Amino acid sequence: MGKNKPKSKKFYPFVSVCTPTFNRRPFIENMFQCFRNQDYPKDRLEWIIVDDGTDKINDLVAKSNIPQIKYYALSEKHPLGAKRNIMHSHTKGSIIVYMDDDDYYPPDRISHAVERLESNKDALCAGSSEIYIYFKTLERMVQCGPYGPKHATAGTFAFRAELLKQTRYDDTAALAEERAFLKDYTIPFVQLDPMKSILVFSHEHNTFDKRKMLENPHPDYLKTSAKTVDQFISKPFEGSIKDFFMNRIDNLLQDYEPGLPKMKPDVLKQMKEIEAERAEMSRQLQSQQQSGGPIMLQQPGKDPIQLSNQDVVNIIQQQQQQIAEYINKVNGLERDLLNKNNELTVIKLSLSGGAPVTNITDSNNDELLIKINDLTNRNKTLESMVIQLQKQMLTMAKNYSSASTNVEPASDPEPSTDSINEEETSKCTPVMTDALDD
Repeated sequence: MGKNKPKSKKFYPFVSVCTPTFNRRPFIENMFQCFRNQDYPKDRLEWIIVDDGTDKINDLVAKSNIPQIKYYALSEKHPLGAKRNIMHSHTKGSIIVYMDDDDYYPPDRISHAVERLESNKDALCAGSSEIYIYFKTLERMVQCGPYGPKHATAGTFAFRAELLKQTRYDDTAALAEERAFLKDYTIPFVQLDPMKSILVFSHEHNTFDKRKMLENPHPDYLKTSAKTVDQFISKPFEGSIKDFFMNRIDNLLQDYEPGLPKMKPDVLKQMKEIEAERAEMSRQLQSQQQSGGPIMLQQPGKDPIQLSNQDVVNIIQQQQQQIAEYINKVNGLERDLLNKNNELTVIKLSLSGGAPVTNITDSNNDELLIKINDLTNRNKTLESMVIQLQKQMLTMAKNYSSASTNVEPASDPEPSTDSINEEETSKCTPVMTDALDD
């Protein structure tokens, strides 16, 4: 008898966890606990922490008893983009996973991100475009996003180290740094399960006051969720983490002045610049609507694009072509549906003693019953497809009708803004989504 072959041991890529921190002492022990709870093999992890705060946490690191930590204290404050680049320079892993210092990360945060990258070989980066924020004072869970298949906030990033050969952060970016790093959201990307990625808690020391997001929420990207904190922090051994966020954090932050947003003047300055830029963008769009300016196309996560009359005509022609294709598909499906119904009727008549069309005997009744069931199921599928296509046609027809009645001919040298109504103008007001996890 030959010897039994040993079972092949599962290979775990070496992972570098990266955390930038600045004056977040009240959160650090909770951050340590989130790392301890990770179900990824600890011998396949290193944890890079870069600290440029005025209240260094080297004493807490020394007492943490977490050998994976590699702590780097910077003598002066750096913009977040520069700090992330410094983190990367110290990593050794083939995969890099971000874990911020003030958010909740579930035990499968690392393992889930690695699994998604390993099972999607073409993807260089993973993250969640859909994240959840819990507003404790409002007792309200808010869903943010999803914004797009290649979009995510940095607090959910996990990426292959090879990505750093083609991109880096803007050293001057103090917030909203994701877009440049992902090359305007063109990097090959795979989405993560938001329930396995992060839960953000709104607190008084957030650099970006997340409550502002609720003042004029975009209905497509910000909405109240029925999800609960218990659904995220669900493991019995996570009781101390839940207690920290739900009960203890407010008292800990109350007297901790180093963590106040005013301690980050560079971030506050950039926030004001971004808010002013976006307010001006909104003002221009409203002005164009009232005075008759160019048509602007606004897409989530991208700058507005000015459309020429020819661009609008091309869009309408594309919609016309798609409508024609849908009409052909619906007609074809309706023909198939009619034929299958006719077949079904013939078979049912044969079985019930109606007008015979073929040689039907008792011996093949079972076969006919199977065929009836099959045809019935196919009919239901076809009916569903017809209804779906008809709905799509109706939507596209409405869009086409709206555009065709509001757009001037391409030969007219003056572009029209009639197709931008008040509702669309409000939707063009961007939300500072890139700062959700700050």
